[in-house]
Amino acid sequence: MKKSHWIISPSVDLCCISLGWLVFFAAPYLLPDHGETFRLIAVTSFVAHRYFTFPLVYLDRIEFERRRLIYLITPVLCLGFVAMCYYFRVEEPEMFAFWYLFNYFHFVRQKYGILRIYSGKGQWGHKQLDAWTSYLWGIAGFGYLFAFQANVEGRVMHYLHTLIGTPLPQVGAQAIYVAAIAVTIAWLIYEFRGAQINWPKLLFFASVAFMYGIVPILSSDALFTATSFSHAAEYIALVALTVHNKAKLDAFASPVLTRAGKHIVPYTTGFIVVVSGLLYGLKFLSLPIFLVFTYGTSFMHFIYDGMIWKLRRPRVAREVGAAMSDGR
Repeated sequence: MKKSHWIISPSVDLCCISLGWLVFFAAPYLLPDHGETFRLIAVTSFVAHRYFTFPLVYLDRIEFERRRLIYLITPVLCLGFVAMCYYFRVEEPEMFAFWYLFNYFHFVRQKYGILRIYSGKGQWGHKQLDAWTSYLWGIAGFGYLFAFQANVEGRVMHYLHTLIGTPLPQVGAQAIYVAAIAVTIAWLIYEFRGAQINWPKLLFFASVAFMYGIVPILSSDALFTATSFSHAAEYIALVALTVHNKAKLDAFASPVLTRAGKHIVPYTTGFIVVVSGLLYGLKFLSLPIFLVFTYGTSFMHFIYDGMIWKLRRPRVAREVGAAMSDGR
């Protein structure tokens, strides 16, 4: 039977991974009056998605025992760091500048990881070219914002100014675009040398190039909304896939996660609703505690993601279908 090149299924890949985010770009860009509604949905999804990481760490005894000490002290360090920032009144803009840079890098790194999964599904791909194309387009979008929109009012520009200081020369941003295009040409040549054309992978890459190469030129506000939803939708879909695959193999040392894996849609939906409700309730009860908790757990999410989603670990690669038969 011919192996599918889709990570999950055509409908899920198209909606959650490749094209769904376009709605959250096009609506705010073309219908500014409705931009706030889409922004609210995107931000709610984005805030909720990070909490999918914690059951994979704390409810899976095998994973938790693998790095018990780190998983115990990281919450104290992250929440303590954010609390100290607020206590010493340096939350604006130092911590947020740091947090924004982490987020942007985190978004682009996830795109690279998904590209590697598609390479594994098609059993064809060049690791270095996948990396260079993903990161160069990500840097191109960042460079454009800072070189050409440095004077635009808004929190993002404020963070970038604080983080870097002097704006990037415009010629520098243009040079990054040229490098991204050149590497993309090399990447396409390599991809079309494969035995079969991996169209889902090409479609996903086109969406990445458009997101970071074109969208920043059109609207930085729409970019924020689109990337927030895109990152959250990708992550939730991959977590659902991993939990489902582990449950089929009885690979969890956790009855809760095993049950969730066998009823993935209702459990995923319910988790988003419960987490969102709790966060909005916490915000209503105490804004300072809400801010410390959300930003602290955000840093925890960054750290844990780098620990549990290493595709070079054969078990992780198999769970998302990214294993390469020849190691490319």
